[in-house]
Amino acid sequence: MQYYQSMRNLLIKLPRNIKRSIMIFGDLSVIFFVFWLALMIRAGEVFSFNETYILTNAQPEDLLLAYSILAIVTIPVFVYLRLYRSIIRYISLETYVKIIKATAISSLLASSVIYYLSLPLPRSAFLIYFILLTGFMLFTRFMARSYLLDQRFRNQKNILIYGVNDSSQKVSEILKNTKDFNISGFISKDISLKRASISEIPVFMADDLGRIISKLSINEIILIPENSDSIKNFITADLNPYRSILRKIPDLNKIARGIINEQDIQKIEIEDLLGREAVKPDPYLLKSCIDKKEVLITGCGGSIGSELTKQIILLNPKSLILVEQSEYFLYEIMQEISEIKKKYNLDLPVYSYQGSIGDNEFMDSVFKNNSIDTVYHAAANKHVPLVEQNPVAAIKTNILGTHNLAVMSYKNNVENFVLISSDKAVRPTNIMGATKRFAEIILQSLQDLVDAMPSSVCRTKFCMVRFGNVLDTSGSVVPLFRRQIKYGGPVTVTDPKVIRYFMTIEEASELVIQAGSLSKGGDVFVLEMGRPVNILSLAKQMIELSGYEIKNEKNPLGDIEIEITGLREGEKLYEELLIGDNVKRTIHTHIMSAIEEKLSYEEVSIYLEKFKEINSNTSKSDIKKLLQDSIGTSMTPRDNVVEIKK
Repeated sequence: MQYYQSMRNLLIKLPRNIKRSIMIFGDLSVIFFVFWLALMIRAGEVFSFNETYILTNAQPEDLLLAYSILAIVTIPVFVYLRLYRSIIRYISLETYVKIIKATAISSLLASSVIYYLSLPLPRSAFLIYFILLTGFMLFTRFMARSYLLDQRFRNQKNILIYGVNDSSQKVSEILKNTKDFNISGFISKDISLKRASISEIPVFMADDLGRIISKLSINEIILIPENSDSIKNFITADLNPYRSILRKIPDLNKIARGIINEQDIQKIEIEDLLGREAVKPDPYLLKSCIDKKEVLITGCGGSIGSELTKQIILLNPKSLILVEQSEYFLYEIMQEISEIKKKYNLDLPVYSYQGSIGDNEFMDSVFKNNSIDTVYHAAANKHVPLVEQNPVAAIKTNILGTHNLAVMSYKNNVENFVLISSDKAVRPTNIMGATKRFAEIILQSLQDLVDAMPSSVCRTKFCMVRFGNVLDTSGSVVPLFRRQIKYGGPVTVTDPKVIRYFMTIEEASELVIQAGSLSKGGDVFVLEMGRPVNILSLAKQMIELSGYEIKNEKNPLGDIEIEITGLREGEKLYEELLIGDNVKRTIHTHIMSAIEEKLSYEEVSIYLEKFKEINSNTSKSDIKKLLQDSIGTSMTPRDNVVEIKK
């Protein structure tokens, strides 16, 4: 067995020229054997190639000449039809059809030459020769392919392909010629296909899936939806129990091009099940605030900021100005931007600045060195538990930093200023939400100030965009659950009733850009977040998708336990997006505009002076009291939140 494997590996590693020489030598041997066999079948007796042919008294030299003609004609025909260019391991149905054409053409040409030379051989022998040659050529290549792809010497995955359509058949043709997969069958709900087979691959019924998986030791089930956004709708009830072995092909274009490999077949992630089918963006709204404009992005290294950066650079800005406090995050995003510029052959200037938006001198230099048209303000302290422990830092960034940036923007006549806000700014019950709400109030008051100026003096339009949780951002529960699952649990859920809204980071950033283009000044935009998700259910799905069983009273031998930890201080069971009911639709189906109460800039200025006086010696209760006064709402617990008693 070891010798068998060594020979196979040796043949695979041989240079292409040597492999072609071996194939040609093999075909010459087959031609000789088939010609001799055809003559014996025609004569009905066994004879030696060195003897006179018993039917026509053809001499050995006549037989040798006939064989030479067959060889001289057949090999060039095979070369012309590129049969020696095909890689034996990956030959497909098209190659087998080409072999039949080649044997037919070569047999016809060679027999014509032999008859022209009047060699004493029966014509019917060449018909037998053509049939035998075709059969032997197909057989030898099939056997060579089987030998080189011998499953005993590979770690092949046994797979099922869900669905029977053009795409699934195309995928099966591609994958069965690879070394990584063994296609065990198709899965279908169409009862008319029961016991059918497609390209020699059996079709199994979906209601028999459990037995088939067990019987055939299936490793993966490949889903091929019509588009990559519809995977969650593609997972039907019969597939639910097998989520851990479900796989997808995200880049459907690769199917059409026939270039799928093992890396293209990916696990179903929780994002596939939570995400929704994205609305096609409006090209005008995407480019209105960006095309041929100098764009500043603060917090460019954060989750939202980095995604905004990567999308905006592809929308033809005049230049990109990036501001980030963290050296590491700034370095990371600059590396990504460099790769994007290289990939798309972009030649636009990108300027990176490391510093805090609360540093007046620093930000003043940024505005002086650039003629900024649009600002996307994503810099913020946003992690609720961390902000509760470090309220002073959050006030400096979320409130004072935002005010500093906004004032510089209108003084430098920036056209559009877009604040990335949060659903936690609605009736906030924690310090983070309260600071974001006051940041919104700052922009609303500044807009009134700008509107009172002549348009020739200032044209700045301030707006803010609220949305809920974004999948896979640093503050999202999804990466937390992933880490907990990776280390064997437990997976921590604060309360079984907690629900949250989710959208993908790509869609959120895309909608933020479009919302900015809708701004008339002072707008509070709210993104339509779809249906809320129960966090306990989310935890269960992520454990199952990872291939583990949930450990509980009913299943004490499970892998990962879910632990209920209780709500944290100021945490809501559910998040809200609107303070009141005064909301209206915009021209974009996923963007709404809320009309909410605001303060005058004089009132805001009074609170800003008080916020500037806060320092590390200020008590947390005094900070909360000032925040409550500034936003005009109590941060005390209600039915939707929990109070942690000290």
